[in-house]
Amino acid sequence: MKTLKYFFAGALMLSISAQSMAQDVKSQIDAVSKVIIANQGNLKAQQAAAKDFVKLNKKNPEALAGLGRAFLDAKDQTNALKYADMAIKAGKNKAAGYLLKGDIAAINDDGGEAAMWYQTATQLDPQNPTGYIKYARVYQKVDAAGAEEMLRKLTTIDPSYPVDAEIAHMYYANNKFSKALENYQKVALDKMDDSKLTEYALSAYFLGKSQESLIPAEYGAKRHPRSAGLNRLAFYDNTDLKNYEKALEYADALFNRSDSAKFVGRDYLYYGHALKGAGQYEKAIEMFKKTYDMDQTQNDVLKLISDSYLEKENADHDMAVQYLQQYIEKSGDVKASHFTSMAKIYRDLAEDATDAAAKEAALMKADKVYADMAEKMPNNVEFATYQRAHLMHQINPDVKVGKAKPFYEKYAQMMEAKAEREASENTTLAEAYNYLAVYYLQNDKTAQAKEYARKLQGIQPDNETAKAILELK
Repeated sequence: MKTLKYFFAGALMLSISAQSMAQDVKSQIDAVSKVIIANQGNLKAQQAAAKDFVKLNKKNPEALAGLGRAFLDAKDQTNALKYADMAIKAGKNKAAGYLLKGDIAAINDDGGEAAMWYQTATQLDPQNPTGYIKYARVYQKVDAAGAEEMLRKLTTIDPSYPVDAEIAHMYYANNKFSKALENYQKVALDKMDDSKLTEYALSAYFLGKSQESLIPAEYGAKRHPRSAGLNRLAFYDNTDLKNYEKALEYADALFNRSDSAKFVGRDYLYYGHALKGAGQYEKAIEMFKKTYDMDQTQNDVLKLISDSYLEKENADHDMAVQYLQQYIEKSGDVKASHFTSMAKIYRDLAEDATDAAAKEAALMKADKVYADMAEKMPNNVEFATYQRAHLMHQINPDVKVGKAKPFYEKYAQMMEAKAEREASENTTLAEAYNYLAVYYLQNDKTAQAKEYARKLQGIQPDNETAKAILELK
């Protein structure tokens, strides 16, 4: 068979043991394996242990292959091959020795030879499912359909064998999550162990199918309530689905009642999202800060912190501005939304202000944001100028004073210079004309007022303000 280049995860390939091995032999193998591995580099001690073991099991192929596997785990392929050959000689129609030879080839990245040994195991020991599974795993990248076909042969051995789950696992191990999900959907949840339930949930999660992922995740978490992986997935899925209270229950299970849980920045990020969604802003800020402390490349977290400071009951505008400024500085790629977000903070601050001077100060800060936007983002100068006109009118709504006049004039000039305008731009231009017409009228400059009234009527023929001004003598 042509050699097939393939990467093998050694631990995965070696984890499948013969199903028919007697429990007492397994105990002997476990014992000798500990000695072999513990004495790496001490060949004399290893050989002594092996010699005693072989005396007791020289006619048992599973035991001899188990001894060879112990040497393979100890990175001694020479002795691993030696005992693989002894296993084959002791039981030519047993899979153990052939499987071990396939594992050795797999570790050496020789897919073709590994597949050959696994296929031989299926031919000589057709009732042992391990050969089919290992052949499929080694062959899946080259011929996924052929690997799946090999696994389906397992139903001839045992019609109740969970073949679809094994096929799903094969695809999952190869990062083919759509195919993994397709096959896991065919398997009853109660026929899967926690590792396969986790793979099922992860396959759907990676595909952005949180509702689908939630089914095996919650089922598995109820069956294995101390499983960090299943609690995490149920937590993530519920957060993505905006089931925030349920998400927090699983977050508590993950952080406080899961075995061997190791936490990553993403856990705290999701915790922050769930807390924020549930309205627990102070705790959300704490989690978002923890996320950022763990990984300071997560610039978006700074924006989430800023938003949380604004959304909490007693909004802290100063802290919101501080974190938004950090976010903008670290983003590198400055966007118009950054400026509008900053201006909104100051506008919100102005709205909450009870003191006129404080309100004006906040609005002036928002104006400064739009002035910076116009300078740094020329493509957005029209938008920024229009916003500045609004802000000036808020500061002093007396049109006769005309605080917004310079900005409406500038905005009108920019709009008039455009060859084509969108409907929304005509609406905002009409607003500018209306303001300017009223300003000149209130300042006893009827000719200028009529000039803008005519422009206004050109856009909005039925505008009552324009009609009234134009009727003046």
